Amino acid sequence: MKLRHNEPCPIHRSLFCCGREQMRKPTRLQPGVRRVEDPHHPRGYRELRSPAEMWKLLNRKIVEQNQICPICVKEFTDYNDIVPDHRDPKGMGGAWRDDHPATFKQRIGGATKRRAP
Repeated sequence: MKLRHNEPCPIHRSLFCCGREQMRKPTRLQPGVRRVEDPHHPRGYRELRSPAEMWKLLNRKIVEQNQICPICVKEFTDYNDIVPDHRDPKGMGGAWRDDHPATFKQRIGGATKRRAP
């Protein structure tokens, strides 16, 4: 009888024995982050993040900023009011999109009016 590829061997308790070879899977550092080569960008590439990776980055930036809005210097009180603030705004066609962690910070939703140019 032949074992399925995802069935462990009852004798050896392994997925890679009895004539089955281990298949190599291509690994990525972060599945939700893509690097797009861009010769016009100073780094030489732009990063595009999935919505889930953007939320992870948002949470990490909140902790890095000590839960304080850098524009109005107020403490974050409601998680729903926090929005990402890109240093260079995203373009309409997505050509300007760069989700690298160094390119944005978190701010309170109403703090746009007080933003320095």
